[in-house]
Amino acid sequence: MKGRKLLVSALCAATSFAALGVLCADEAHAEPVRLLVSVSHTQGLAAERPLKYADADASRVRDVMVHMGGVKAENATVLAEPTLTQLDAALDKLKADAKKHPPEDVTIIFYFSGHGDREAIHLGENRVLVSELSARLNQVPATLRIVVTDACRSSREKGMTAEPAFPISLGLLPSARGSVWLNAASDGEAAQESDELQGAIFTHAWLNGLRGAADANGDARVTLDESFAFAHSQTVLRSAKSLGVIQKPEAVMSLTETTPVVLTQTATRQSIVSLPAARDTHYLVYAAGAKSVLAEIWGAEGRRTALSLPAGRYLVHRRMNGVGGLAHLSINEGEQRSLESVDFAPASLEALARKGGDENVDSGTEKPRRPVAYDVFAGYTLGTNSRNPIVHGPELGISYTPGAPSWWALTAGAGMELANRTTSDSTESTLTPIARVGFEPRLHLGRAVLFVNGGARAGAIVQTVRRNDAAQLARGGYTTSQTQSAFTFGPELRAGARVGFLGDRLFLTLAASGDLGVFQESGSTKALPTVGGLLALGGSF
Repeated sequence: MKGRKLLVSALCAATSFAALGVLCADEAHAEPVRLLVSVSHTQGLAAERPLKYADADASRVRDVMVHMGGVKAENATVLAEPTLTQLDAALDKLKADAKKHPPEDVTIIFYFSGHGDREAIHLGENRVLVSELSARLNQVPATLRIVVTDACRSSREKGMTAEPAFPISLGLLPSARGSVWLNAASDGEAAQESDELQGAIFTHAWLNGLRGAADANGDARVTLDESFAFAHSQTVLRSAKSLGVIQKPEAVMSLTETTPVVLTQTATRQSIVSLPAARDTHYLVYAAGAKSVLAEIWGAEGRRTALSLPAGRYLVHRRMNGVGGLAHLSINEGEQRSLESVDFAPASLEALARKGGDENVDSGTEKPRRPVAYDVFAGYTLGTNSRNPIVHGPELGISYTPGAPSWWALTAGAGMELANRTTSDSTESTLTPIARVGFEPRLHLGRAVLFVNGGARAGAIVQTVRRNDAAQLARGGYTTSQTQSAFTFGPELRAGARVGFLGDRLFLTLAASGDLGVFQESGSTKALPTVGGLLALGGSF
């Protein structure tokens, strides 16, 4: 019995050690997690005028970090105009979420855009001491803490009310092994908002860098150092140009790095736009129809520069050696596009500055036009009607749009319809060449395009009837044959979808159609409805 107890005890101990080993292995291979809290407040103390763009900046930070920065959507919190209670609740949740993971796997990112003074950030009339905020973040079990503050003053210059900028020092930093504080301005300086950018200058530059503009070595990754170096240089440059007051961002780090900290990866499902290698060339990217700059980037000598953007339609302004240029761009999700110098139409700098993302920019010489696009396809139709169980044949088509992509198209095409019918005493063969025209509204959904095409068709029905005389055939007789033709016309409706591939240069189309053919037969007018489908392969140019 004693030996059996020893054996049982040994087995239990072995099982416990094995389970512990599995748990340790799971923890050792746990997936790193990033937690984001992005806070904004347009209101400050009584003497501080409201800000315009703080809320938009906080949302943009969230979008970039979720799409490119490894933050899952459920781990990103955006607080617009929070109270002290709401901020405390968000920090409590941040701490609770972090505790669900081993501390060595957790990175927290805290962003604030709003008013502030030397010692605190302002949530309306409430002041949150920087030292208290630092202590709260220090309580979150995480290996790396990144804090970004873009605080502003009443003149809509971002900075402090009556005091210098945040005096963040190493003493205020969390005691964790890795902590970083990035501030929009240095001690004693004011920071700025921009109506052209519709956001804070520093935040705009920092996010541009994270989208790929700061990728100095072209490895499709933007590190912490790269992002701040880019944001610093762009903030200094733009602040000096706009108000003549230099704003110098500040970084305070207590960081032990074995490898550089990667903040974003540009090789994601977002779209990648590659810009030509060029020295001293400034690119501004606008969403089509918008007046604010979505992104800006400087060309690099000797290599192309890549920028990550959501799928959509954009206008790219180029400023090079005092000469302006404009390019139209449409890009799908996950697509990679390269703009070349020939893609930029001449446009005056004054017109570019005035119009922003307006697609009807006056070039100063002639109005830049959106490129005309043509689609051609070849396919095969299959259908049925009341006279013939099967109607089929080849079809060719072409469409015209005023740009790519466009929400409508004019279409034209030609085809051949073939049909055969056999009765007890005859065989009918029908051949119908058809021409068609139509108008086609389109809905673009990424690489897919949904369309409805309404129009008219016309053609000639050529029918050959072979009649069998049973008595004559029994004696080895003959078969009579008769050919007749008639003009046919009528409305046609087609609906379907097409999916692009190879950069949308090629596409596959699948559609259902219905038409009504009117013609004369034996002195009377008849109408023949037909339903069917189309499968086609095409290309755009």
